[in-house]
Amino acid sequence: MFMPQLDRASREGLQKQIIRQIIAAIAAGSLRPDEPLPGIREASVRWGVSRNTVVLVFEYLETEGYLQTRPSRGTFVHPSPPCSTSSVVMLGNERGMEAASLGGQVWPDQAFIGDPARYSGTQDGAFNLGFGSDMPLYRFPAWQKTIERLLLRDNWRRGGEFQPNAGLPFLRSALARWLNLRHGVAIDPQQILVITGLQQAHSIIAHALLQKGDSVILEDPCYPGKRQLYEKLGMHIVDGAIDRKGLKLAELAPEQARLLCVNPGCHIPTNVTLSLPRRKQIASLAVQDRCLVFEESMYDLLSLEKKPLPSLLSLTEGRNLLHAGLFAPCLGGGLMLGYLVVPWALLPAVLEAKLLTGNGLPWLEQEALARMIDTGELDNALRRTRVVMMRRREAFMAALERFLGRLEFCGTEHAPRLSWFMPGHHGSVADFIAKAENAGIRFPGNYAATGIRSTAGLPELQSLISHGYGEVPEESTDTLFARLRAAT
Repeated sequence: MFMPQLDRASREGLQKQIIRQIIAAIAAGSLRPDEPLPGIREASVRWGVSRNTVVLVFEYLETEGYLQTRPSRGTFVHPSPPCSTSSVVMLGNERGMEAASLGGQVWPDQAFIGDPARYSGTQDGAFNLGFGSDMPLYRFPAWQKTIERLLLRDNWRRGGEFQPNAGLPFLRSALARWLNLRHGVAIDPQQILVITGLQQAHSIIAHALLQKGDSVILEDPCYPGKRQLYEKLGMHIVDGAIDRKGLKLAELAPEQARLLCVNPGCHIPTNVTLSLPRRKQIASLAVQDRCLVFEESMYDLLSLEKKPLPSLLSLTEGRNLLHAGLFAPCLGGGLMLGYLVVPWALLPAVLEAKLLTGNGLPWLEQEALARMIDTGELDNALRRTRVVMMRRREAFMAALERFLGRLEFCGTEHAPRLSWFMPGHHGSVADFIAKAENAGIRFPGNYAATGIRSTAGLPELQSLISHGYGEVPEESTDTLFARLRAAT
């Protein structure tokens, strides 16, 4: 039976001490997956703390994926907690012990095209500053219960049928209602296509609506895979410079382009948010049919702002605007489901192109996601994740400034991304990242280290470092920076 060793004279609160020790016990294997913990009343008596302290400890650890509450049965160690002796800890991206059979090397997934970096595993594991959250939806009890119902009791027979190429009708209807609540726009479910990532959305749009030689405006810099797609298909890329208010339209001639692609909520990699006047200007271009606009929404689901700016979808009411969103960064990389909202006039061509890219999508994840949306559990999961991300952001930013001194951050409103500028007296970005990666601290898809050029809008862009913090629990932050300090 787990018994925390509490130091009541310590500056660290009792709640944090218990949390830290439970996590350590799970990591060491003294608390095993599915092992029960005492009930709230019993734990309160045994540990000598208030019932409220126990409740807060259990709630925090369940949100983080370490514990699992089972109705009428009690609280248990999660069957697959984020850390255990059976895995090499990647702070949310587990790698099995088979890594040891590869000479001790861990080969993490490439985050971006052209990222060939390899990382060596250490006893402590590698730190992954990835762009996602280590709180995937499939860790939440509501998701597990939904899957259980689908497979054991409800509509599991549907899983053997071919699904519509545009996506499961139930999911498309749920998304239409959900988007209406989020953006205030009435969308017909038939206008929604279920997609497996924003890259697929770009591919569908390019094949359906563009021809070789057409001009496409892309934010500069942008995700390399997107640029590569349009270049491979023979489109003419027009670079749109970025400043601290987002895409600089004054230097462009959007009427002469066939497509303008923009990520207003959270530009990648700077994290800059497009200002409201520029949003209105782009919306006007779309509504007046002067340019077709594609709005990406990738990190907007975890906006940490109290009142986010209206989306282009909201400002245009969907007229001459393509809008796509992705759940993976917020709900776990394994959930590669997203959506593409298409204007009626463009729908036939887009549906035809969608058919050419693949014939349908797996049923189970679509059905489960639709039910989560309909019951409100999706929004509950996002709220819980948002609270955790805010704590992690503050802890990481504070530790970063203790290490490097006062920093200039570039957009901190969207979890779980963080971008900042390397102070000149600390050397080059490339050297800093190389030393960090040699110490087992991974910066996936870092744009600056690969030699992005500076722009008139952000001349200091070459000193930009962009990474995530969502896969770094607060209790691991000090360890990460101790290793970083030793490496640099």
